[in-house]
Amino acid sequence: MKKILSVFTILMLSVVVFTPKTYSQAYQDQKITVRQSDLTPDQIAKIKLQEANDELQKKLDTYGKWVGVGGEIGTAVKEGLSSVVDVADKFGSTNVGKFTMTMIAWKVIGKDIVRIFLGLIFFITYTCVLIYSYRRTCTTRSVLTSNPGFMKYPKTYEVVEAPFEDEGLAWMVVLHIVLFLISIWITCAIMF
Repeated sequence: MKKILSVFTILMLSVVVFTPKTYSQAYQDQKITVRQSDLTPDQIAKIKLQEANDELQKKLDTYGKWVGVGGEIGTAVKEGLSSVVDVADKFGSTNVGKFTMTMIAWKVIGKDIVRIFLGLIFFITYTCVLIYSYRRTCTTRSVLTSNPGFMKYPKTYEVVEAPFEDEGLAWMVVLHIVLFLISIWITCAIMF
């Protein structure tokens, strides 16, 4: 009888221990369909709250995955750019790198520099010509007629009147102003 009792006890223990799910867990995992009208308002609110929580958790999981991908992309870009900066710094310190940077700078801003330089040369030259023309045609001036030598006196001067009368002189002044404004316009066209 002792043998039967011990075998029976071992059998009972093995059934209890090696059973994959207990009896209560089997009923908890089963789904039951119930009409909404059969539930109380508290139960309906609890179910809706659970559904909202589940949906929110799904969204948070999706956002978390995207944040992880964004962080990985940011790290990759940071590492890539830092290696590019290191290589560019090393290349820029060599003679070939300096020449290459000069050529790139010339390609980017070379035409602009040449245009500004040519515009300034044109403006300065044209302004000097206009000033010379204005002094010759619109002002009364003194012209040196005889010079006995360096630091020797008496030097003689001759007064030269403007070649135009009052009305003609006014038109010459206006003409010079218009020509100066045209030179500014041409200079801007050359530069820009």
